[in-house]
Amino acid sequence: MFNFDELIDRNTPEDLKHAKIEGIDDLIPMWVADMDFRTPDEVVDALVEQAKRGVYGYSEADESYDRALVSWYKRRYGWDVDPKTVLKMPGVVLGISDLINALTKVNDSILIFEPLYGPIGRAVKGSGRNLVVSDLVMKGSRYEIDFEDFENKVRENDVKMLIFCNPHNPAGRVWTREELLKVGDICLKNHMVIVCDEIHADFVYSGYKHIPIASLSDELKKITITCTSATKSFNIAGVQAANIVIADDSMRRAVDKYAFSTGAFGLNIMGLVATRAAYTYGDKWMDELVAYLEGNIELVKTRLAGTKLKVTDIEGTYLMWIDASAMGMDDPSKFFLDNAHIRFSEGTFFSKKATQFIRMNIACPRSVVNEALERMLALPEVR
Repeated sequence: MFNFDELIDRNTPEDLKHAKIEGIDDLIPMWVADMDFRTPDEVVDALVEQAKRGVYGYSEADESYDRALVSWYKRRYGWDVDPKTVLKMPGVVLGISDLINALTKVNDSILIFEPLYGPIGRAVKGSGRNLVVSDLVMKGSRYEIDFEDFENKVRENDVKMLIFCNPHNPAGRVWTREELLKVGDICLKNHMVIVCDEIHADFVYSGYKHIPIASLSDELKKITITCTSATKSFNIAGVQAANIVIADDSMRRAVDKYAFSTGAFGLNIMGLVATRAAYTYGDKWMDELVAYLEGNIELVKTRLAGTKLKVTDIEGTYLMWIDASAMGMDDPSKFFLDNAHIRFSEGTFFSKKATQFIRMNIACPRSVVNEALERMLALPEVR
């Protein structure tokens, strides 16, 4: 058994998530999407062994890295990937930016489903492309795709690329096979490229299954680019490593050529070593972590039930999307920071329309989640 209840001291000047806020000495940071859990020992040991060598030169993934990668995809998702189709990059968002620039032209339209992790939309606009938004719709306490709106906007705007997120951040959806096939059918009919951000693929809870959209058919495999990384799963975001699966030879060559032109390609030695170790030895740790997170999720749902905070159903990720509109606050995230000393992500980071939402990162020891809930429930505005 792994000890996910351990409180790790993250009080260092470089730590983004736990950065000090003037005037607050008891901050609970539940915003940026990294975890407060110690990385598996095998990953730590591999990094320490590499560090002790005292040489940190240029690196290149070898066959052992590729074996670890494709074996993880097969074991965890039932997905067969040819290692020759994988481009290694410093990060998923950087990879998405490269994909946009390599495979579309200035003023081309690219569609996303909002609410969505903010840097993706920024990458589209920052590349001079036209950002088209199809809003997810809430059915009960669960988000769904408005397929009529999606298809209409694709046709009206001559959309060239869909940037998709599965599991979805922040909506918490793990898209079903039927939903993925409907998305894929629209993209195939309209000759679109699908870029699927699957960085949260390992965080899928009981009753749900992660299905890579590229695995559903040869046709979808040809038009889909899948962005993956071990960094969320094993709490190693600082080593900056991503694997971008591009089955189509011409698209892969175009992306590789563009990435080479920018100088931002390949893996640093620590990212390579950490990812290989994680995918080789990380199954048991990952399984126990997901079970632990399910306990945190149930705790939040139970304790906030009947309050003015409406918790969106969560099927994947460790990020809970909460509707605080019943509190009547202009900025609920600021309210909780000022009055409970809890830092949540602001809803507007994910959509301009999400002014009344907060995103809560529950990937921390249960005692921390409990303390945050105690502070929240002590506020009359919440009850």
